Amino acid sequence: MKHFLYIFILFLLVSCGPDGNSFRIRGSFRDMQAGELYIYNLNGDLARLDTINIQEGKFRYRGETDQVTPYILLFPNGVEQVIFAGPGEDLEYEATANDLKNYVVNGSEENELMNKFREETYTMNPSLMTNTARTYIKDHPASPVAIYLFNQYFVQNEEVSSTELNELLKVLKAKHPHHHQLLDIESKLKAAATRQIDKTLPDVTLTNKDRKSVKLWSSSKDYTLIAFWATWMPNGYDFLWRMKNALGDYRENGKLRLVAISLDVERYRWEDAIRPDTTATYILHCCDGLNFESKAIKTLGINTVPYYILADKNHKVLDSGDDVNQLGDILKKHIH
Repeated sequence: MKHFLYIFILFLLVSCGPDGNSFRIRGSFRDMQAGELYIYNLNGDLARLDTINIQEGKFRYRGETDQVTPYILLFPNGVEQVIFAGPGEDLEYEATANDLKNYVVNGSEENELMNKFREETYTMNPSLMTNTARTYIKDHPASPVAIYLFNQYFVQNEEVSSTELNELLKVLKAKHPHHHQLLDIESKLKAAATRQIDKTLPDVTLTNKDRKSVKLWSSSKDYTLIAFWATWMPNGYDFLWRMKNALGDYRENGKLRLVAISLDVERYRWEDAIRPDTTATYILHCCDGLNFESKAIKTLGINTVPYYILADKNHKVLDSGDDVNQLGDILKKHIH
């Protein structure tokens, strides 16, 4: 009798749904028996990945959150899927491994809305998908789905103008005035405006290779080329070589200096990469190890690498971009 009671209580504990800030995702695949995937909180620490094991075509995941939050399922082949999880929610996920783009999540209004968006845009080209995302954002500005679509289809789309970003941001902030992600995007847009052509760049404090603080405008050279890079970006280790090659004779004429700002977190990788430049007087290497969370990076409005800004002695922006291969021609155009 005691043994039966123990099993019965255990059954109740396992089968009961989530409570408090807990949520549960119950998933199933129609054509995959075993495997694993990963899950992370899109609004949290991106470095934290939880592993989900798939057995007999099913999986279960339990987490905690105090608000509706987008979680990303990451598959070994690089495919990503979004699930919106809120406190106390019991969600059901269904997918086909051979068609991961077409999946369904039931159990909340946010996921039902995202299901509808995926179904509606399944056969659309990127342009039409962006148009549809715009409509969803304006029709459902209070939903966390709108913030997700804004980030996916507009913030990460280099072809979208800052004017449109600001317009959609205004729509979303009216419903989410204190949302940290929207506030961060707003801050970056404001900072990006300062590096537009003919705009004057503010001064920022940087950390050099000796871990000392230096000011961006501590030199009186006629021109300053600010290069943003990292060893972890594609071809990161040969970036400096390509940059110095583009500079050519400008390295020696005394008019130009190069400020290379790294977004590396692991300083030892950065230090290994810059070691050949320890005697170069025309280049200032800086890295504070804070990646895109660096105050200097945020102030200058940088949200991608590689990127460069060319400024004159009055700190006015002459040119900026991400194509190092065009840098040689740009320097010829502006430096006299």
